[in-house]
Amino acid sequence: MKDLRNQEYLGIDENGFEHRGFVKKSLDDIKKKIFWEANSVVKRNGNLDPKQIITKTQTHKFPEGVTVRTHRMKDGVTSAYFHGKVSQRSYGSGVNLTTYAVVESKLIVTFPMTSRFNGKDYSYSFNGNMPNDMTFTEMGQILEYINYELKDMYGD
Repeated sequence: MKDLRNQEYLGIDENGFEHRGFVKKSLDDIKKKIFWEANSVVKRNGNLDPKQIITKTQTHKFPEGVTVRTHRMKDGVTSAYFHGKVSQRSYGSGVNLTTYAVVESKLIVTFPMTSRFNGKDYSYSFNGNMPNDMTFTEMGQILEYINYELKDMYGD
């Protein structure tokens, strides 16, 4: 497997362009959009910026961007939550005022895995709506980077 951490751009040639001519983004730009929900394996990964590791929380409290959550560390079953813009709404008034966060769009991508029950290989699973401000190319680069780190943390 090639080391994606040292590449300037995931999936792009040496000139920084894909065959469709998309604009080049650096790996550092991609990493800034990704948050990792804390667990012992994530905390041990020296490749992850500690500022990008968040405490365990409810999914509706995930920050804007992409949050990676491992469901079962034993076999590395993991999902990436692509959250669009988060806005605050409220209802009531005075002492009864209640404020809550609303996520504009949410896409959950579960990473490829091999079932421990029947040994079958499963591909990416997509559920939801991709944020409007993200392109398919950017989503693919993010997923490729996350998948690389997951393989490094949990094995193939």
